[in-house]
Amino acid sequence: MTNAQRKAARNIRMLQIYTVCANAIFVLPVLVPYYRDVIGLGFREFMIGEAVFSALMIAMEVPTGWVSDVWGRRKTLIVSAAVQIAGWAMLLRADSFLEATAAQATLAVAVSLFSGTNSAFLYDTLLEAGREGEYRMREGGRMGLALCAVGIASLMGGVLYGVNPVLPLAATIVFVSAGFLATLAMAEPARHAASARKNPFADMAETFRYAVHGHAEVAGIILLSAMLFATTKMMLWAQQPYYIMLGMREEWFGVLTAAGFFLGGAASAFGHRLDGKISNVGALKIMMAWIVGVCVTAGLWPGYHAIPLLLSGSIVFGAGWVRVQAAINKRVSSARRATILSCASLMVHVFAMPLLVLTGLTVDRHDIHAGLMLLAALLGVGGTIAALTIKRRDNKPAVLPDV
Repeated sequence: MTNAQRKAARNIRMLQIYTVCANAIFVLPVLVPYYRDVIGLGFREFMIGEAVFSALMIAMEVPTGWVSDVWGRRKTLIVSAAVQIAGWAMLLRADSFLEATAAQATLAVAVSLFSGTNSAFLYDTLLEAGREGEYRMREGGRMGLALCAVGIASLMGGVLYGVNPVLPLAATIVFVSAGFLATLAMAEPARHAASARKNPFADMAETFRYAVHGHAEVAGIILLSAMLFATTKMMLWAQQPYYIMLGMREEWFGVLTAAGFFLGGAASAFGHRLDGKISNVGALKIMMAWIVGVCVTAGLWPGYHAIPLLLSGSIVFGAGWVRVQAAINKRVSSARRATILSCASLMVHVFAMPLLVLTGLTVDRHDIHAGLMLLAALLGVGGTIAALTIKRRDNKPAVLPDV
């Protein structure tokens, strides 16, 4: 085994450990009850905090991707893990709206730092070892591992909440701290390092312009996926008030959230088997139609039968997002890969920010049924417009140049 192969094996192993620990968010399925019972805040305040999260992601996503391309993947992941620990610790101590929102903002910085960087770290590691052909399978497996980690943590989080509402958050901090140790054991993969010939903001602006306007297929996929995944993000948070409306105990929140993430993990891990049978754009259109139908059904005909439908949002994310990443990775160089991937993630938050506020206000003034119908209407109209803007792919796809 060569040095590059040993290095790749260690990096893949450490990335898997980091993925599990960073996604072991025990408090996720009970965040809305936690805000209500511990901090004394309602669903509207939680959604406003999530909108602040998305707003900061919009501001940080591309700059942190640029930092990863220039400063290095490993250093960026180390800082991300440290900031994530700080964010959860701030939420543990929060007893007001401002403190809780500050914690969500800190977590946004952490997420923006590893968004795109983890995928670029894996691709560059495989590229250095001459194994880049494994990327689609390994990235799908990594996302599946992440979703399963969230699922297991959610399953336990609901139980822990019944014992003490603070325990799920404390367990989250412990696991994220273990993920920080895994980043320290990583090795920086060799890559074509980016050189900032202009100031950083001009460099990032030019990269963003190439991503959105320079290639029709990349721009179309980013726009359509942004609409779709902003809605599935909102569906995840809508599940908790939906369960409260049904009168369910918090222990079941964890069980059901875990089921959704397990399904999403399976969809991500085995989704590559459908490659070549349906195009990326075709898959995204089918997913969009499905999510619209789910929101309409759950909104107009509420009940326990709608729970599996709401959980399918995790399947759509697990199967869909890795397709978006793979399509982008084929069309950009290593020097700009994290920045372009961050652009795609950024657009999700651009759409999610107003969606979170509108849905939170709608649920607060009316009910969760009205909130789901709003989601269906916005995705149905906006997603259709986005799909119509996608131009046909050129016969010979272009590769985005290093700017």
